[in-house]
Amino acid sequence: MTQVMKGVRVLEVAQFTFVPAAGAVLADWGADVIKIEHPVRGDTQRGFVNMGGVKVDPLRNMLVEHPNRGKRSVGIDISTEEGRQLIYEIAATADVFLTNYLPSVRQKLGFDVEQIRAANPNIIYARGSAYGDKGPERTAGGFDNTAFWTRGGLAYTMTPEELGCRRHQD
Repeated sequence: MTQVMKGVRVLEVAQFTFVPAAGAVLADWGADVIKIEHPVRGDTQRGFVNMGGVKVDPLRNMLVEHPNRGKRSVGIDISTEEGRQLIYEIAATADVFLTNYLPSVRQKLGFDVEQIRAANPNIIYARGSAYGDKGPERTAGGFDNTAFWTRGGLAYTMTPEELGCRRHQD
């Protein structure tokens, strides 16, 4: 694979799949991606034991492996002052910062754009969100089913007519 991102360091403070998948692609392209996880439980997605009723093998969990391939992982408790200082130290050496935490959490835990840029004014700060960074729902969280599939109309089109939940145009 092309190593177009070789020499680029990425600091990722994100969980689940959306945004970590972006970090995985950057790692595929040669970037040095450092993923920050909780020191005890790791990424919250590590705790998922089934997906759509199918048991997940905790020793080979595709929900974790796919969006985190090619990364280094560091356990840091970002809710502590010591943890925040470590984040700032790593950010000072990074080119890119990735996150998908909600704005209120980023502010509370001290890794919103202002705090990260105080550690490294030249860092590229990228945040992913369910509904975008502007507008009335910018602070709302969301996952694929709620933020994309359902609100985009797919749930409506996939609902069987016999359930009586769909309106018909006559």
